[in-house]
Amino acid sequence: MSHNTSLLSSLSAEIANLVEGVAPAVVGVAARSHRAASGLALGGDLVLTADHVIERDRDIGVIVAGTRHEAAVLGRDPATDLAVLRANGLSAPELRTAAAPATGALVVSVSRTSSGTVSAGLGVITSVGGPLRTPRGVVLPSILRTDAALRPGTAGGALVDAGGQVVGITTPGLLRGLPVAIPAAEALLVAKRLAAREPLGRGYLGVNVQTVKLAATQQEPASSGRGLLVLGVAADGAAEKGGLLVGDILLRFNDQKVADAETLQDELIKVAPGSAAALAVLRGNAVQQITITVGERPPA
Repeated sequence: MSHNTSLLSSLSAEIANLVEGVAPAVVGVAARSHRAASGLALGGDLVLTADHVIERDRDIGVIVAGTRHEAAVLGRDPATDLAVLRANGLSAPELRTAAAPATGALVVSVSRTSSGTVSAGLGVITSVGGPLRTPRGVVLPSILRTDAALRPGTAGGALVDAGGQVVGITTPGLLRGLPVAIPAAEALLVAKRLAAREPLGRGYLGVNVQTVKLAATQQEPASSGRGLLVLGVAADGAAEKGGLLVGDILLRFNDQKVADAETLQDELIKVAPGSAAALAVLRGNAVQQITITVGERPPA
């Protein structure tokens, strides 16, 4: 046997052993018709999976070692495409986790189909990006992209490093099917709050806005020349309670100019629900200062 062949055989055996070691804590999730999915055991009877694969809150199956456990949704967060299930009688081991790897690091995707079959894909981390705004407006500090094969059923599965530790949970539904994963530390933080039914701590005003160009007479010194026209105010939301009106033009949020909705959202995530925020709004031709108690973003 040549030296190169020996190295390849050794690598092959190591990868197979890695998958075998991780597989007991990777479960199959049957929660949507004709769509296989996976989940990660969080210890005890809790499972973390991808939210987009859940069609119903009951009559969910968690499959591991040939056994189906009936499960129910404990908490879900469509904004990060994560959900936590409670599976009756499950006692799968909790996976070890590690910090997000560097670009180029070798990773293995490990998943389990709804029939219980383990699936694996080998690849590398192609990039570590972020912060990233999800389609539902939540900003993730970082995101992992990989070329490891994400086959049907890998949603909610594990992305594992060469040491057999989970570095991310695969969520191809987060960015319209792109092969991405949320770093394990960030995913577990969301999972912990969902399992405890705690607020996710995302600021919310309850307004619909649109960027508008300000007339010269409406602009403040050093103005960007643009503001956010309030098109709608949610009933009983933070903005309505604080006195914001349809037709107001939002100029500043906590002294930060807000000329587009993305900037407003970036500022909102810095403020904990229940905290006060100072808004400068143009009402008619006069700038008014309004103090609003920031609300909690409702479930998506």
